[in-house]
Amino acid sequence: MKKKLILSLAFLLLFAGCITVNVPLGGGETGPSFQWQLRWVSPVEPGEVIFLNSLRIKDFDAAGSYQLSGMVVRHSDGTLSESSSNRWATRPGAMLSEMLSRDLLIAGSYPAIFRTPTSVNDVLTVEGYVREFGATQVDSTTWIAVLDVDVTLLSSRGSEILMQKNYRYERRMPENGFASLTEQLSVLGSIWSETVISDMAGVLLQVR
Repeated sequence: MKKKLILSLAFLLLFAGCITVNVPLGGGETGPSFQWQLRWVSPVEPGEVIFLNSLRIKDFDAAGSYQLSGMVVRHSDGTLSESSSNRWATRPGAMLSEMLSRDLLIAGSYPAIFRTPTSVNDVLTVEGYVREFGATQVDSTTWIAVLDVDVTLLSSRGSEILMQKNYRYERRMPENGFASLTEQLSVLGSIWSETVISDMAGVLLQVR
């Protein structure tokens, strides 16, 4: 699995997507606005169903500055700035939960993966909270990509917490800018997804 992850990260530049649109500005002129999307090759290998419970992956909640789609940079003095022309294609919490659900579906370890409420019985629920998702500006030449997310796994009736962990990853960016930020957060997202999937499996193997 580690070899596959290394190969997957080598191709991230092919999968980190950007859409350019024109946004009306004052006076009727238009200026470029960029929408970015996290993308990575699934870090897990397809396998057989090994658990009895299906999973529902809810859209993750987020801290105030990361609830919207604007890309955020934390400056060296602690202040936050949100880019008006560089935005995520969807909110970070929704984007991360969507990518995690895709990787879980590819893994095939559960009977089904749901993103919306379902009438199926014995469905475990995965919730998350995005603490930080963006860049930290160390100085004028150095940005660090930061992914900081809490993940909680709840029992089928929601009355028991089976797992709750914080995942924080940082990665120095080879160059400043939002294109590079998207690439580095895609690297961190792939590592995060693989680790969450492994941690949940480890917990469920102990309790089944």
